[in-house]
Amino acid sequence: MRSKDFEELRDFYNHRLALNYGDDATKETPEFWDSAAEKYAKGSHSPQGRAKAEEFLNLFKWEQGETVLDIACGPGTYAIPLALRGCKVVGTDFSDEMLKQLKIQAEKENVSEIECVKSRWLESNFQVQFDTVLCLSGLGVVATDSEHKTRLGECLEKFNSLAKKRLIILIPHADSHLDDEMRSILGEYEIPMERLRIAMIYYAMIDHGMLPSLQIIKRPFKWTFENYEEACEVLFRKSGIKDVANTTKERFIQYLKKILQKNEDGSFSLTYDTKQAIFTVLK
Repeated sequence: MRSKDFEELRDFYNHRLALNYGDDATKETPEFWDSAAEKYAKGSHSPQGRAKAEEFLNLFKWEQGETVLDIACGPGTYAIPLALRGCKVVGTDFSDEMLKQLKIQAEKENVSEIECVKSRWLESNFQVQFDTVLCLSGLGVVATDSEHKTRLGECLEKFNSLAKKRLIILIPHADSHLDDEMRSILGEYEIPMERLRIAMIYYAMIDHGMLPSLQIIKRPFKWTFENYEEACEVLFRKSGIKDVANTTKERFIQYLKKILQKNEDGSFSLTYDTKQAIFTVLK
């Protein structure tokens, strides 16, 4: 591939990266994340949430006193366990409420090695480098400016410039929300958008001077639905499926009846291992 061929790719990777099927522009605003902060904090700081964060962090080696920049840190999902491991963490987020939840939890756990910085990432101005720069599950939002324009290349370059030893990016969904049987029922044979996004980010990193490694991992994921109709609506919306014939929908529901677990409160759960992508740049 010649350098000029990247021109078309640049147009491709500067589309609305933050928005999945069924999302709208509110997802790119601080107000959206302010309203979700308490719920996110409850999940992140539950025993199950903390165990998942620790399991992810165990994929890497962390040094005592290591400086870490946690971009889109949210309620401290990773910042707090990193500080407890002896890292010196700066967490940045554009949501006041997310940072408030981080501070509340840090106080509960007597964690003092976290500095919170409120800023939209593309408008931030850090003057020092960090041993490790993290962007875990937030790339789409932090690569978007206040005018809802995606500036992925600029965002990635800024990540890289601040990373002294390594840059780690986690993309939480690297494959379709639908399993093979669901896709077969719906006649979905195209490459899922989630897979295309992984390829797009890899090309963007290469285009902006990085040489990342790419690792696909599996992590537990759980959906909870009130009924089969809601399960269909959510799974179809999250996968960009529209105008499903009644007969096809009925086949889909029959399959859901086989795989959904009924909970004590009458709701239904779908639990499976979701594929996630880790991009790592070593200096």
